[in-house]
Amino acid sequence: MGLRSLALIGFALGLRAQGLPENPGPENPGKALVEAVCTVCHTTERIVAKQMSKEDWQAKVLEMLQEDPDITQPERDRIVEYLARSFPVRRINVNKAAAKEFETVLDLSTKDAESIVRYREANGNFKSLEDLKKVPGVDAAKIEARKDRLDF
Repeated sequence: MGLRSLALIGFALGLRAQGLPENPGPENPGKALVEAVCTVCHTTERIVAKQMSKEDWQAKVLEMLQEDPDITQPERDRIVEYLARSFPVRRINVNKAAAKEFETVLDLSTKDAESIVRYREANGNFKSLEDLKKVPGVDAAKIEARKDRLDF
């Protein structure tokens, strides 16, 4: 591959990585690694849309890079640290959240998120997790698994 091709690839990767926040602390220079490693396959929008715990980010990085021996364990750790600090788990108030927030924070389908909002509008505010899990057609196990992200 020629120098011009490499420059074009580098430019394209730079464009894809513009949406990533700066490093969340001088001790965590992971942004450059995420730009070099993760944005080869994923858009920055997809990365930015995720909010996960550090443990969830570790599992995702392990899953994505398990077949890539060129990425060292310290580099993987820096990627995880950057992602966990830049895109932590968000919480939502289930009685005020829009459908898009349910999608993003709870990783629900558009259909399930809209069902929750419609149910809330028709039946009033949710008082507990059990009330939320009663929404017809919504995966109660998914809601249970992310209950730490909910405020009532």
